[in-house]
Amino acid sequence: MVLEVERVSRAERRTKSELFREMFRVYKNYRKQRDQDDDRWVTQIIADAHREKAQKPISREEMLKEDAKLLKYGQSRVKKLGIKEEDIDQIIHASRARRKA
Repeated sequence: MVLEVERVSRAERRTKSELFREMFRVYKNYRKQRDQDDDRWVTQIIADAHREKAQKPISREEMLKEDAKLLKYGQSRVKKLGIKEEDIDQIIHASRARRKA
């Protein structure tokens, strides 16, 4: 990678520091755009859920059935991934740290 950076810096008649500064600016813009896309995605899901709720309200029985279905799915994923109860706080903390970074 060092050789490639040196080659590009020579070809563009720029210092390595200039290249790294530009690379970091591009990366920051990428991260900002990615976070905005994530936020838009979540906002859209919430809006879709509200619209669906207004158009087709769910009964108590349907809600309990869906809750049981989600619980069963979650339990199967936890078992498959080997997650233990004591791992949950660490997983949440790591996920939040990644989103803040």
